[in-house]
Amino acid sequence: MILLDTTWHWARLIKTAQTVVYIQYQRGMIMSAKLMAALMAVASLTMSVQASADIDLPITESLPVVPGTVETRSQPFITWYLDLSVDGYVEDEYAISGSANLYSYVNEASGSPEVSIDTPDQPYTTRLLVRRPIDTGRFNGTVYVEVLNATAGWDGDPIWQSTSEYLIRSGAVWVGLSTKPNTVNFLRDSWGRGIWPARNAERYATLSMPAFGQVWDMLTQVGALLKTPAASGNPLAGYDVQRLIMVGYSQSAAYQVTYANSFHESARMADGRPVYDGYYVSAGGARAKHALGPPGAVENIPLNDARNLIDVAAPVIRFQTQTEVVNFPSYPTRQADADYPWLRTYEMAGGSHVDSHLAVIGGQALVRDLGLPPSFCPSPAIPFNPIRIGYVQSALMQALDRWIQTGAPPPASRFLQLDTSGASPVLARDADGNAIGGIRPPDVRVPLGNYVEANSGPGFCGLFGGFDSFNAGVLQSRYRNHGSYVNQYQQAVQAVVHEGFLLKADADALRKAAAQSAVGK
Repeated sequence: MILLDTTWHWARLIKTAQTVVYIQYQRGMIMSAKLMAALMAVASLTMSVQASADIDLPITESLPVVPGTVETRSQPFITWYLDLSVDGYVEDEYAISGSANLYSYVNEASGSPEVSIDTPDQPYTTRLLVRRPIDTGRFNGTVYVEVLNATAGWDGDPIWQSTSEYLIRSGAVWVGLSTKPNTVNFLRDSWGRGIWPARNAERYATLSMPAFGQVWDMLTQVGALLKTPAASGNPLAGYDVQRLIMVGYSQSAAYQVTYANSFHESARMADGRPVYDGYYVSAGGARAKHALGPPGAVENIPLNDARNLIDVAAPVIRFQTQTEVVNFPSYPTRQADADYPWLRTYEMAGGSHVDSHLAVIGGQALVRDLGLPPSFCPSPAIPFNPIRIGYVQSALMQALDRWIQTGAPPPASRFLQLDTSGASPVLARDADGNAIGGIRPPDVRVPLGNYVEANSGPGFCGLFGGFDSFNAGVLQSRYRNHGSYVNQYQQAVQAVVHEGFLLKADADALRKAAAQSAVGK
């Protein structure tokens, strides 16, 4: 059931280039998932079939793995470092080719997200990574399409890195798409050449993405391909794809805000279904991407622009850690559930943009594929933040999937408390120095120290969280022995599971780690 708010309101259900369909409902009424589905079906009858059928599906070319030495073998860049076959999964890679329009805003000064075609039919070839269950019968119907992260100048897959255990045990398919010219150019022109150690440099010789703004049609075309069972070259042929969820982390989250606001409603399959059924927008701060992007415009939407808010008739979860809330800052984009019933925003106490798990996992590709040291923060001022944000993210991604399937929204948004007494808002903190409010993982409820949102040191250390442990005396006063600590921690784990922000399998892993710890011994 979806609880809407309290006065008459116009709900925009479908918008295409030709048609806008509205239905009037009363805020305060309860709208069931079945009623919403029926209304969507009725609305889709008036939508231009020609518009939905105009999605040109891209052409795919398999990029096979070829064995050899480190220098001569041909395998995907950022191929997963673990043997996926142990879990019944396999990884494939494809070159994806098509033509994409470039878009500009109809009225830039107004802050409206409405776009129109600026330059049509610009050819591109990018690459697509697919990690899927080998047995199609194990597939749960959900595909997560990750906008691969481009911050380092090459692709990263932080959503997969954080939540791969959940994705595999749930039977989901993960797809990663290279979506920015600098990463596409890196694969084609730099990897395995010049200053980089020799690798299979010719693997990506055909890639080409001349313009940033091609990304929107690329995302639509790839999504439509995956959702079209009989399409030639569909990497998921034989899989019963029911739901497509776009996901992204850090700057990749900004792509999703723009796509949801400006392209979601016009990106429809021939039967009227949206290409993407929902969006998981993770750790992206406050700024969306500009639709046109460089060189015709700045890449990001200005701060305090309405286009940084998310307003789309599809389930959306927006997740932020402490790092994003005040350092990026994301708090100006907080949106009330009553005003935006399709959106939930969760801010995580104790979470940091890069935690100790991501610090380790992210280093695998650096060493193997690039010959670099295993960390973007080689000498942090304090130890990395040990609270794993991926466990909370897994719970939120499952909640989003269920929301899409049932129409029942997840728990109400949770925000960190801010101290507004100074010139700029800062996080309100308890006596231990830990953030107040938000999603509260077990480690914050039963703390071993101060979990902070930023570290210091060379490289990207500012994005890595930190941990300042309590001294022995404080630990002894809190946890008189090991059993006392474990008992308190297990109660905290159960509370977070009950609230819906921790899955049972991950809760079991946390309980086991606490039992094996040296705290109180």
